[in-house]
Amino acid sequence: MRIKLREKFCLMCLFFFTILFTNCKKKSEELHRISSLAFVESAIPTVGLPAVGGSITLEVNWAYTRWNLKVEEQMEEAIEITEITPAYAGSVDFSASKTKVKITFKSNNTYISKSRTLTIRSTTGDLKASLKIYQLGKSADPINILLNTATTYQKISGFGGGNTMWGTDFLNASELKSLFGLGENELGLSIFRVRLSPNKLDWPLLVNTLKEAKKYGVIILASPWTPPALWKNNKNLVGGYLLEEHYQDYANYINDFVKYMLDQGVIIDVVSIQNEPDISVSYEGCHWSAEQIYKFVKEYGGGIIGTKVMAAESFNFKQSYTDKIMNDPLASENLDIVGGHIYGGGLSRYPLAEQMGKEVWMTEYLMNQNSGSNPANWNPSDAAIWDETLDMIETVHDAVLCNWNAYIWWYARRFYSFLGDGEYGTTRGAVLKRGYAMSQYGKFIRPGYMRIALQMENTTATKLKITAYKGDNKIIVVIINPENYNIKDVNFSLLQTINSARSYTTSVQQNWVKEDLLPNDKKVSIEMGAKSIKTLILE
Repeated sequence: MRIKLREKFCLMCLFFFTILFTNCKKKSEELHRISSLAFVESAIPTVGLPAVGGSITLEVNWAYTRWNLKVEEQMEEAIEITEITPAYAGSVDFSASKTKVKITFKSNNTYISKSRTLTIRSTTGDLKASLKIYQLGKSADPINILLNTATTYQKISGFGGGNTMWGTDFLNASELKSLFGLGENELGLSIFRVRLSPNKLDWPLLVNTLKEAKKYGVIILASPWTPPALWKNNKNLVGGYLLEEHYQDYANYINDFVKYMLDQGVIIDVVSIQNEPDISVSYEGCHWSAEQIYKFVKEYGGGIIGTKVMAAESFNFKQSYTDKIMNDPLASENLDIVGGHIYGGGLSRYPLAEQMGKEVWMTEYLMNQNSGSNPANWNPSDAAIWDETLDMIETVHDAVLCNWNAYIWWYARRFYSFLGDGEYGTTRGAVLKRGYAMSQYGKFIRPGYMRIALQMENTTATKLKITAYKGDNKIIVVIINPENYNIKDVNFSLLQTINSARSYTTSVQQNWVKEDLLPNDKKVSIEMGAKSIKTLILE
């Protein structure tokens, strides 16, 4: 009996010892199981994926883990991936293993490279690895532009900006030099818009500013916001309209202003009849109907002497405000320039004005990220300011394509304008990005230059905006690239030999970066940087 009990006890010990040994062995093996998960470096493409689309095979090294592969979401342009095979793989029971994963992707039909981040994650642990892959943009064909100097369009009168309209903090001598000078870091603009005050006591306050501006040969446009209140139906500077019995008084008032400034040594080149006659505002203003503008110009415009006469500076360039004048030879004879603004519309050709030989000027516009009524809207980042500047400069391009002769921005000195005013981190008088951009037109396309024709091949491949001009034995070409990628092989050619060529570029990172180019007989080639504006000078 005792022997049997002893045998039984030994068997039990042997059983427990076996279990303990097995568990220890298993735990020892588990301690030596090190999970791993990674992309194989040598399988990563060293160059971008082809633009035409296709597939690639990547390799994943793993051990003792199950995993899946996913495509991360991206805000920017991303590679379009259609299939991942396999998307799930791995095992907790296998050591060092390798899995090939096939990635299928669509073609890239843009000219800019794309990217995508792939991520493998362990579903049985906390392992993770990421890989960013790139796809090339499609190749662009060369863009060829023939500049045709024999075909001309409108004469350019200039590009400009406005003075401070109210108060007395007008542009000072240093600021005027930066705005209108042609030296280094000077913008070279050529038109200065000022307010024709309804109070004669204000006129002397403007004299020194205009004298200083005239040192640079600028064209001065004087725009009234309202006639004197005494002659209006509501006897107020705000709102109302000019009584017809005072039309002659108002014409005399304009003449008095022109003569006063002439006596001070300042020529007023252009006077407007009214700023924005078609809207109601809470500040200085006066309403004129199209019929009232017509009657004033026809019967009294010819009596305004010593200056050119402009009408109607409509808020969104309503051609109806001057159509009747254009259609009446007597009235048309008394009007030299059709002016207007482009707030909310109106940027289009005016064939009737062209037919009557009238210049067309855009005399006021602004963009400020809609921060006028809500300052919190202003984003001071370089990228945000430059994006809106490109939108602004495209309106200049569109204006000259409409055969307009001049483009004038609102305040020349403002945090959203050409020169800083000290607000929103700007330095008063310092040239701002928008100033450099505007000068790509104004500094190089001088008053009297003519816009010329160009023929452009491969227009479907690019959204480049190009206009060309001639004057002073030079050809000036302004090119805007609104795209988010560089455009290579942009070739310009003339029918005559190009002796010298240079360019100036402004972008979010650059201000007037100069490049001397090497023309090849009658041809010169450039590359347009992403989101940039370039002025090309050929001699």
